[in-house]
Amino acid sequence: MTQFLAFILLIGPLIFVHELGHLLAAKLVDVKVVRFSLGFGPALARIQLGETEYRIAPIPLGGYVTLLGQSPDEPLAPHEAHRALRNRPLWARYLVLGAGPLFNLLLPLLLYFTFYLGHTVIAPPVIGTVLDDSAAATSELRSGDRIVAIDGTDIHSWGEMQDHVRAAPDREVKLQIERDGVRFDRFVTPRRSVVKNAVDEPEARGMLGVFPWVYAPQIGIVDTHSPAHEQGLMTGDIITSINGEPIETVEDLERELTRQGTALLRLTYLRAVPVRGELGTYWWYASHHARLLPRHEGGASTGLLPANTFIRTVAPGSPAAKAGIAPGDRVLAVGDRPVTRWETVAVMLDRQGTKPIDLRVQSPGEAPRTVRVEQEIRTHRGIYKQERSYLFFGAEPYAKREVPPPEPIRGRVTYAVRSAVDETLSMLGMMWTSLRQMVTLERGVDELSSVVGIFNVAGTAAEQGPGQFLLLMALLSINLGFVNLLPIPILDGGHLMFFTLEALRRRPLGQRAREVASAVGLVIILVLLLIALRNDITRFWMD
Repeated sequence: MTQFLAFILLIGPLIFVHELGHLLAAKLVDVKVVRFSLGFGPALARIQLGETEYRIAPIPLGGYVTLLGQSPDEPLAPHEAHRALRNRPLWARYLVLGAGPLFNLLLPLLLYFTFYLGHTVIAPPVIGTVLDDSAAATSELRSGDRIVAIDGTDIHSWGEMQDHVRAAPDREVKLQIERDGVRFDRFVTPRRSVVKNAVDEPEARGMLGVFPWVYAPQIGIVDTHSPAHEQGLMTGDIITSINGEPIETVEDLERELTRQGTALLRLTYLRAVPVRGELGTYWWYASHHARLLPRHEGGASTGLLPANTFIRTVAPGSPAAKAGIAPGDRVLAVGDRPVTRWETVAVMLDRQGTKPIDLRVQSPGEAPRTVRVEQEIRTHRGIYKQERSYLFFGAEPYAKREVPPPEPIRGRVTYAVRSAVDETLSMLGMMWTSLRQMVTLERGVDELSSVVGIFNVAGTAAEQGPGQFLLLMALLSINLGFVNLLPIPILDGGHLMFFTLEALRRRPLGQRAREVASAVGLVIILVLLLIALRNDITRFWMD
């Protein structure tokens, strides 16, 4: 029952808005509206207001507006002939038939606006992690730097910064940076990276090589003869202070070790200890102390290394396990490129795809070795039962990290309007690309979904909360508007196509031609519906 109510709440407003568009446009150009119906079948409730009957019907799979003179062979009373749709100017007919899809395309602006207006905080444009040998590293950007402006445009969020950078591959941009309260300019050229977008289209993007999160000062140890190992420190321990100086990030750890040189180090660190409870196993971080005297081996050596490139877990049977990678191993290089951050490893593995790639790794107490890895393509289904493919490596690093605290949004209404427009245009672009891919056979029809699929995902979206429900409604509204504009007879877009042909030919299309085109359109719709129904049955009931 809950799922059925969610389904009605999801599609009901979409049907109402679509038919309301037709109704208001018809009233605007003085076309008589005979009936406005939500649902199909015999009326459950009806009311006559003026010349129009408004009704609710029991089959909630659509709705319709009956207009005077909508059919070419409909008999007309002489005193009402001027109000028939077929007798109105071409521009008026365009407006009436196009208003339904147009209202569906405008509704997401309101839905997205409502969704984003509920946001009160946003991720700040503060750099957390800088990739090795990236554009940011070359320009000496650091963890903690705040990007204030790009090419003179103020930047207020991490998302705004990403959008500006992605739009400038291989093009120099001027960044205004704030560091320790001081502002200065840096000229940076984001490096071109070709990635696949949400519809699997290759897209050139500019990349700075920065991430918003910072890593905890978690350590890894491979030298079993180092002072750190001899004092009982282990991979995964988190350093909280050195000689009384607080350590908060892995960058703090590296800087403080360099600053202390060969001096005796008094360390405070945390070690995770599993504790069993009634509801499961918890990790308790117990505080410990150690004293280290660095060794003189071409510089001060403690054996303390950032844990970010140390392997924490390896999935049995995974490509990493088959290559001989084990928990506790440290990744030194990918191919011929040395790495100090796991993000570099992830980016290079992603670029390599399923092709073999060599990794230089080192186990505790052993010499470095080279292993060859071939990643696999695996699939998973999300909460909406959509199947997605991904590259699987099978090893996860020590990655205790955090992002800077979110900041209040300045100008929430402006932010909501801009985000709503951007999101709507982005979705329209993706749908156009998906349609082109289907027409050119670049994409299959296995992603099509019918009313059965909508019924199933409605309940899931409702369980996720009002925000996700609004987002799903906006997506379906865009779909409904977009699909109805397709030039397929029996759809609104088919009628608009007939009007366009009439404008080009300077006379209406013949009745026989209309009937044949409508029959073809009906066959196309029925075939697509059957394919979509088959997809939904397979997706939801034949797992």
